[in-house]
Amino acid sequence: MRRGTRGLATASAVLVLVTTGCAGIGPTACTAIGRTDTVAVEVPGSADPASGVAGVVVCQGPDCTPRVPPEPAVPTAPGEATPGAPAVGTLPDGTAPTAVLPMVERDGDVWSVPTSPDTAGRGHVAVLGADGRVLVERGVHFTWVRHGGSEQCGGPSTAEVVVRLP
Repeated sequence: MRRGTRGLATASAVLVLVTTGCAGIGPTACTAIGRTDTVAVEVPGSADPASGVAGVVVCQGPDCTPRVPPEPAVPTAPGEATPGAPAVGTLPDGTAPTAVLPMVERDGDVWSVPTSPDTAGRGHVAVLGADGRVLVERGVHFTWVRHGGSEQCGGPSTAEVVVRLP
């Protein structure tokens, strides 16, 4: 009789361990896969060359300012470096450019801008002319829609915003 009880207890313990593992109880292990999210910025009329639109930049956070980071001056020959100049890849004030992500892909009036994952819910979008000047800038609210991954671990997401030219 004792032998049957011990076997039943062992089987019950195994069943509990197996079912709790399948039920998702306990920590979830998320793989560390590099990914980006995307802000799809629709600028009605920007596909027309006469619009003057040459690019779109997005920055993350409620108090950010979208801008294109300046190209760092890279010495072309030994001895051309300027002593005391900021390091290559930094801004003139010595800081690294942050939260500014240049436009990568354009499809008609929609500009797809990559952003870092887990982007803030608010930010700013600037539409740029060919000369680099800002044609229009406005604060936006990002509503992220996940299109991959899982609820527990996240995944690539897209937010769509519309910015109209003046």
